[in-house]
Amino acid sequence: MQQLGRCAWVVLMVLAAAAPGLAVVPTEEAKARQEAEMYAKRSDDYRSRPARALSAEGTQAKKIMEQAGALLGEADTEAKIAAAAGLYQQATGLAPKWDETWSGLGNAVFLQGLIIPLQEKGTKPKKLALYGQARESCNRAVALNPQSPGGNLCLANVLLAEGEVKGIWASAMVLPEVFKLSDEVAKVDPYYDDGAIFRTFGVVIYVVPTWIVRRFGFSPELLVPYLDQAIARQPQRFINYVVRAALYSRLDKKTRALDDLQFVLTHDPNALPGFQQENRKQQKEALMHWKKIAGQDYPRRGK
Repeated sequence: MQQLGRCAWVVLMVLAAAAPGLAVVPTEEAKARQEAEMYAKRSDDYRSRPARALSAEGTQAKKIMEQAGALLGEADTEAKIAAAAGLYQQATGLAPKWDETWSGLGNAVFLQGLIIPLQEKGTKPKKLALYGQARESCNRAVALNPQSPGGNLCLANVLLAEGEVKGIWASAMVLPEVFKLSDEVAKVDPYYDDGAIFRTFGVVIYVVPTWIVRRFGFSPELLVPYLDQAIARQPQRFINYVVRAALYSRLDKKTRALDDLQFVLTHDPNALPGFQQENRKQQKEALMHWKKIAGQDYPRRGK
């Protein structure tokens, strides 16, 4: 899932200054690193289970979802994302009792709403309407499978995205439900979507007031080990580097932040099928963050 791409970084850029780093003792960091390793094993165990037995209709639905995923990987407009959503809709018709068809549809519709510029006049109602449709699809997924990683993650994303539209306090009010949904993902496949729930926690640090974050025990230091694992597991997913660079920046670890951005800016965004467009977008974000952290433009080759 390309969750939290634009939504996350709009929030980060606007609200990062409101969330100073919290002090954490080394033992807490060590515990976080141990838990990150445990979570990685849990994800491996979950993914090593026997594949789902599919009917003829299910097999056809799977092929259509693969086509939709490939289309989403290169989609850079609302129309293209809507086309992918249409394919997922076909899949739900073929396999209506398979939760992944519904979570896939919900994610595509969510992304359709996410790509619409919030700053443009009159876009808020449309964005909220699409988020509502995404919620309905993901609720279907969770009704079929309460442990659906895709369904629970999508619902968490929708809540945060609606908060972006409605304002910071709306985001704060839904945090308990976001944490609950993220916990459901962590129970089954913590590194689903290459560690999306940990990116969600990173956004939370910047979205809500520090005193609320402190109550839930979140801090930049404690998130880094989980992102380290996510990057080790899938080094071609650029968004994790950019999120980690933002955390390093908040921790005054400028060199490490720039190292992460350097990786993003010097590697092929097309190396990971299904995430080409997201990676290209993250390269643009990396350029902006490089200038903010380094105080100058990224030194391009030949200049």
